[in-house]
Amino acid sequence: MNLLPASAEPASRSVFAGSDIAATARLAWLGGCPRPRFEDDVWSFVGWADAPVQMKVTEKKLLFDRIAHRPWRVVVKELALAWIAAQDEHVLALPRARRAPRHPRTIHARVYHLTFWLNWLHERRITTLAAVTQDHCDAFLREYGVVRDKATGAVLRNKAGGSLRTVVSSMQDITDYGELLSADRHRPGFRPWGTRSPRVVTGAPSRPQVVIKTEPLDDDVLRPLLTMCLHLVDVLGPHIVDLQTELQAERESWRNTEWSRHLRDGDRLAALVDEHLRTGQPLPRIEDFQVTKRLRLGWDPKDPLLTANFQHLLRPTGHRDIHKTLFVQARPLLEEAVANVGTEYVWCRDAPDVPRADTGELIPWSLPLPNKGVDSLIRVAGHACTVATSALTGMRSSELMELTVGCRRTDDTDGTGLARHRLVSKVVKGRLWGGEVDEWVVIDEVVRVIALAEQLTDARPGQPLFGPFNGFESRGAMTWLRQWVASPAGRRMGLEAIPDEPVHPRRLRRTLSVEMAARPGGLLATKVHFKHLQVATSEGYAGRPGGAQAVFHHEWKKEEAKEKAKRTVEAYRQFEQGQMPAGPGADSLLATFRAVESELADHEPGPAKVVTDRQIELLLKKKVSVLHLSAANYCWFEDPAKALCLKLAGTRSAAAPLTGLCDSSRCPQATHHLVHRSVWKTAADNGAVLLASPRISPTEKARLRAEHERSMRVLAQIDTAAGKA
Repeated sequence: MNLLPASAEPASRSVFAGSDIAATARLAWLGGCPRPRFEDDVWSFVGWADAPVQMKVTEKKLLFDRIAHRPWRVVVKELALAWIAAQDEHVLALPRARRAPRHPRTIHARVYHLTFWLNWLHERRITTLAAVTQDHCDAFLREYGVVRDKATGAVLRNKAGGSLRTVVSSMQDITDYGELLSADRHRPGFRPWGTRSPRVVTGAPSRPQVVIKTEPLDDDVLRPLLTMCLHLVDVLGPHIVDLQTELQAERESWRNTEWSRHLRDGDRLAALVDEHLRTGQPLPRIEDFQVTKRLRLGWDPKDPLLTANFQHLLRPTGHRDIHKTLFVQARPLLEEAVANVGTEYVWCRDAPDVPRADTGELIPWSLPLPNKGVDSLIRVAGHACTVATSALTGMRSSELMELTVGCRRTDDTDGTGLARHRLVSKVVKGRLWGGEVDEWVVIDEVVRVIALAEQLTDARPGQPLFGPFNGFESRGAMTWLRQWVASPAGRRMGLEAIPDEPVHPRRLRRTLSVEMAARPGGLLATKVHFKHLQVATSEGYAGRPGGAQAVFHHEWKKEEAKEKAKRTVEAYRQFEQGQMPAGPGADSLLATFRAVESELADHEPGPAKVVTDRQIELLLKKKVSVLHLSAANYCWFEDPAKALCLKLAGTRSAAAPLTGLCDSSRCPQATHHLVHRSVWKTAADNGAVLLASPRISPTEKARLRAEHERSMRVLAQIDTAAGKA
């Protein structure tokens, strides 16, 4: 029985019948890859040339065959192609159709939701969309909108409003694209939830306010993580590359060797053993899994030859194993050799010395390793490159995946001899299909990390450097790095264990943003920031970057504003407690603080009130806006004409101070606080050591003595001011 009115009768043939999906959607396609057709029940986008690296293989397949009712497969196919080919003439003719094409990843999600909706209807023996009512829609949304326990069916939680909004939108599109549908459609005048938008139906805002919920990493996690990554890159990296080259050459040689089955010549075997005895080199050792295999085959656990690698020993002869008869005859000779020189893995036997990460003591960079151990170490080094790049650039995971071999760019356009390093990648989030090419200006450490990653990968130029990955946890990069640090190899290097706290690109990006806002100047990836990096300015952080870095710059600036307000309020609270600022600009700052104190005290009689930090922040808003954080002082940049750094540079107008030329002991806009005491104390202690050194020339000591006296003078001022009542 046909429930459709005559006016709602669909056409017999789809307008997309026989269409080439890639051509209709205007997708760039790889040669040699099959092109999906409209009639196919599975559309494969594996051949899509511009697909983001982060797009999973499962997302590249639209599975219409999971829809139980065959006519509805045609309906969803027509919707999917209309979503992706929004500029097709048939789609443009629809008044309610979306004009901007949807991303194939989005279409995969919408097809997924529609499959559940249509199969839900089919289970209730509804065979035509014309029979769908609003009650059906409401019942499905209630049932589909919760997450249930797979075992008991109990409701665990409600689904996110964003995903439900997509479900409602997809269901309404059946009406909005109804004139295009050939196999089935809703009855005339019916639209799920009528004119109500998905936002209203689900209660989820279409443009929710962006609230950053990602917490930055604590220093207890960031410090050992970066120390380990950069130790792997800078100290062990060159040796790992050499080891990888040797291993690859060895494996290639083994593949090109014509092997014989068994060695029967006792003299040749004796000559090989004598060579090991003469040089004192241990016999080759088999890997642990091979030892386990021998034990299962009946070997005695106490057999002295249990761990001997006969195949590697016989390699110069071109044989794979020792003949059983010869093995029995040669056993005494082999056992004597094992007793004298032992057995050992063949890789890293004479490893060069490198410094430990904690004490600097020189030790072999690696103990002897088996083939599997070498492969694991290479993989660990690769993961360290991925994590370090994420931590030091603030790139999203999608942007990391788009980095290719050969992405480094270095130039010196201004002739100063200072190189500018850039990474070329793609921005995928919120951009056109396939992403848009963009550049990140980075510091030297990132360049070294990328250089090592390019040496470790088998990818060719232009191919993904890191490839796709699903975060850093769940057997990802952080799992490998934590296991390696906790292993004997990591402990030998003096590396600190990484706390078991989630680490992923979002947290690393957030951490970099917060740290840059809080550290001196906010423009430096400094030794203070990362505890072990050289002081270096990155244009990617300091300039007003365009493209992908604009979002990161905005986030960083917001955090910097919060940090300035926090530091100003902190200075005022210290003033209330009698800890006064020191330095040439102290009088001006104290005048501001006293004015705020007077304003807070001048209120109508009434119940006692507690003055909050927010009230103080509002009263000090103007002062907060001119604060610039430096390593050894606060700079209240109110009047460029008074700034000593600008006078030294020969310029009187600038929007910000020149931190590199700062002499806070003489600048009338600089103040010193207790938070800066440790910096000046370190400078004074270092100056005393240098002045006592006989290796320093008298001329240099004269300069150092002046700096030392300045440091001592500032220290005395800070201590005196902090003790004022």
